[in-house]
Amino acid sequence: MPPHLLLKELILTYGLALLLLLTAGRLRIPSIVALIVTGVIAGPSGIAIVATQEDVDLLAEVGIVLLLFMVGLEFSVGELRRVWRTVVFGGTLQVALTVAAAMGLVALVATGAFRLALFVGFFAALSSTAIVLKEMTGRNQADSFSGRLTTGVLLFQDLLIIVLLALQPLAAGTMPLASALGGVGWTLLAMALAAGVGWLVLPRLLRMAADLRTRDAFTLAVLLASVGTAWLTSVLGVSMALGAFLGGLVLGETEFSHQIHAELRPLRDALASLFFISMGMLIDPAVVVSSAGYVFGTAVAIVVVKALAAVSAFLLVGTPVRVAVAAGLMLAQAGEFSFLLGRTSVEAGIIPGEVWQVLLSAGVLTMLATPALVAYAPAIASWVAERAGSRAQERETDREEEISGHVVIVGFGIGGRLLASALRGIGQPYLVLDLNAATVRDARRAGERIYFGDASNRDALAVARIDSAVAVVGLMSDPDASIRLVRTVRAIAPTVTVIIRTRYRTEADRLRQAGATVAIAEELEASLEALAQLLARLHVPGNVITVLLETFRRSGDTSRTRQAPSIPFMGMPEQVRDMPISTHRLEDSDWSAGRTLGDVDLRARTGATVVAVQKGQEYVTSPAAALVLDPGDVLYLAGDDSDVQLARARLTDGR
Repeated sequence: MPPHLLLKELILTYGLALLLLLTAGRLRIPSIVALIVTGVIAGPSGIAIVATQEDVDLLAEVGIVLLLFMVGLEFSVGELRRVWRTVVFGGTLQVALTVAAAMGLVALVATGAFRLALFVGFFAALSSTAIVLKEMTGRNQADSFSGRLTTGVLLFQDLLIIVLLALQPLAAGTMPLASALGGVGWTLLAMALAAGVGWLVLPRLLRMAADLRTRDAFTLAVLLASVGTAWLTSVLGVSMALGAFLGGLVLGETEFSHQIHAELRPLRDALASLFFISMGMLIDPAVVVSSAGYVFGTAVAIVVVKALAAVSAFLLVGTPVRVAVAAGLMLAQAGEFSFLLGRTSVEAGIIPGEVWQVLLSAGVLTMLATPALVAYAPAIASWVAERAGSRAQERETDREEEISGHVVIVGFGIGGRLLASALRGIGQPYLVLDLNAATVRDARRAGERIYFGDASNRDALAVARIDSAVAVVGLMSDPDASIRLVRTVRAIAPTVTVIIRTRYRTEADRLRQAGATVAIAEELEASLEALAQLLARLHVPGNVITVLLETFRRSGDTSRTRQAPSIPFMGMPEQVRDMPISTHRLEDSDWSAGRTLGDVDLRARTGATVVAVQKGQEYVTSPAAALVLDPGDVLYLAGDDSDVQLARARLTDGR
């Protein structure tokens, strides 16, 4: 196609997409739905803005390469290590149960079609990494326990496609078993080779580009790293998208991850939207209309079967009911690699074209349903957990002695550990609830009073004895779970103090409306802290800073009180730093020895101020009036020479 015609098609397609996105935004319809509908309308089966799809497919493939590169970049290997057992065993069970259930359903309507049934099973087993991650991030659910589990299983499925594509010739009957297994081995070797090259080359490449201090060089190095790893794996016979994911995973552990994200995001979003548009272009509206019953029935079957299989798998590996149901619902759609698997299966003759059109249309419908599934998954999961009477916490709590006057800490991340350490230091009893089994095991070995339990579940909170607690502090990353925690606590203990940390101000407003005593928004508090530190270093008086902070806080409607921060002495203005400080050592015969600072009353009698007192190896700054002066103490006196001389006389003989 001539370049100007491709440009024309892209401009018209993006124009239509923008129009639909604006309309969808006003109607609060997810953007992914608008993009897929754009593809249906603009595609060869619609008004044919794009008559042939090959060129758009090429750009869309680049978009999905950048998208999965970013997924790898943002994925935490450390977090995967923490949940790997649940991800690997739960993910394996999820795929196996989905494949078995789908094969059983296909066998009911197409007896003897084993290869077709096997393909449908794997088509349904894979989920959409791009859509689910986009929706979870937009709804602030990615850091929740169900979000982390979902992300891990999505990446497990993405890695599974390596084996599925390598075994596809075996399923098609065009390759013997030994050759197919050899193909799997070569694919895994190619991935390991690409990862090894990436670890050796990519960080050095970016460091060289960063040392030049030229943004153009760094941007080109990032593009080379993302598209280059994808190209390398394609040369080795592996999917470009998986190669890009590997490249992102390598660079995600370097110091450049945040800047790479900033450099690629605009380009990724522009090209990734083409991927969703291209998905819509694959749909033939005529097939959807003529086979509407099959299409909708297949779509519903995929969602239901996959959700039930995923929930069952997660429950079997010990995941709490609420988390299992939420993660299962978020995984209940076909994925990007399902379509890649489908295209290659059609070419290999595993499935007929008309069956593929039904599956394709049904798969896109499940993608369209994903925003709603992700949005309502937490609420549905909570409802199911309540109806199931979930008691997913360890039973050690039943054997614990009675406890009262304690603090219940929900969540044992950095904030939870800090809070527990502070309470332990002042002798305040506390009890911790957390949903991460590995965290609970490690903390219990360290002597913490911590239990595995879903704190949004009434039974778990009842066992934690919140009815006799003095406070409940929620430090979770899941905003929906935080809302349910507040409501459940209020149902059990209406008067207990509930302090909740959340990320955004709008979430803090919802938490206060639900009954939280204090809801602290990280977004606002971090901004106020930055403002306070800046004003202090601009030498704005502390009382002025405090007034400003309280004014902004009232406008932000938060409940926390912050004082102006103190700054080091060397950060003070020069005139303050140069203020003369004199010292005076008390002797046994001094009049002031044995008296308090209040009795000596240096400030009123002499004009000098005691800013600190050294007692042995300890220093008392801003000493109180009740401080008793002992022989050997060294007083630090602020004042001019005449004031200091009067102070020395007062300290020595009481004049």
